[in-house]
Amino acid sequence: MKKETKKDENAPEVLRALWQNGFFKSWSDQKGVDDYLSVRGTHFRYNTLRMALARAPHLISRKKNKVLEYIQTKPAISKKVDLIEGDLFEDGLIKKFGKSFEIELADLRHNFGKSGNCTAFLLRKILEKLIYITFTKHSMESKLEETGMDGRLIGLEAMIKMSARQKVNGTPFLTSHTAQEVRGIKFLGDASAHNPLAEVDMKTIIPQMPYIITAYKELARLL
Repeated sequence: MKKETKKDENAPEVLRALWQNGFFKSWSDQKGVDDYLSVRGTHFRYNTLRMALARAPHLISRKKNKVLEYIQTKPAISKKVDLIEGDLFEDGLIKKFGKSFEIELADLRHNFGKSGNCTAFLLRKILEKLIYITFTKHSMESKLEETGMDGRLIGLEAMIKMSARQKVNGTPFLTSHTAQEVRGIKFLGDASAHNPLAEVDMKTIIPQMPYIITAYKELARLL
């Protein structure tokens, strides 16, 4: 019989540590988890580990060949992700966005922290759409059109620059600092959408998030 080397109440903490170390990036059943821990001198009673796996908020399960397997719901950068989600999906901001962004925000909630490629693309799309809608609300959409191109819009880079130049009641759509910094997420969004070899990681997106959230808030003031 294997010797129990951890108290029952420590099982969730041990599973969280495995998750943070990337163990649950791929599917694993309870035996696989137990074997991995046993090699490292840790063992829990069968029911203790079973319950901890079933209750782990960062894992989902499936039954394959009548055996339950587990995988992470999102990468273990989730502490930072959770903090950012609180600002990104803040009730007041979401209310200002209104129904025009319901689909994009639902997709972003589903992918944020899970898929860097999808997250980068959606953050970029929301920024571009938000710029256009705020300009339209103030009857300034012509500022975003290509000269002599029958309503064709300028690119996002040019939109961002225009947002720093144009003002409503003395307030620019985007402050010059925000306009400068938010280009990082524009670049990542472009890479995810147009570069077939690019893989945008959430770790690359996280440092950009304060700037994109600030940009969203500055633009949302004018909705």
